[in-house]
Amino acid sequence: MSTREAPAADASSRKRGFAVIALLALVAFAAILVVIILRPAPGDGELNAETYAEAVAAALENSDSEIGADLVYALECNLCHLQGDGSQSPLFYGLADIASQRRPPLSAEQYLYEATLYPDAHLVEGYTNAMPNNYIDRLSEQEVGHIIAYLLSFTDGA
Repeated sequence: MSTREAPAADASSRKRGFAVIALLALVAFAAILVVIILRPAPGDGELNAETYAEAVAAALENSDSEIGADLVYALECNLCHLQGDGSQSPLFYGLADIASQRRPPLSAEQYLYEATLYPDAHLVEGYTNAMPNNYIDRLSEQEVGHIIAYLLSFTDGA
């Protein structure tokens, strides 16, 4: 091999090395996406009226809608669900009246529990999941109960 061919061979070898690294990165990224997409939502395969019954009952024990209102504002849920125009996220107005119909056979309380802690378990038609999905780690059971109590105050007449 002449000295003129060596730099071309080195460049070709480097290109193959970069291609292999890029391919491995793409495969790793695809694997991560598959894990995220195929991660089962809570209750998958066993969706029924008792899916969240125990947890919801415990969360609602001694719940206070005023504390829930404070939490909704502290977590800035109001920015999208109360002050928005409804194009980016479903508004709270009338939520208590339709929550039990969003994901039958879940009750309104069970649906709101799931929607708060597992927002990617069910998306309202026409919306993407822009809600934080870390409330299960950030909120106590009692705080979730307070939020549900507050959300249940949003009837069509309110």
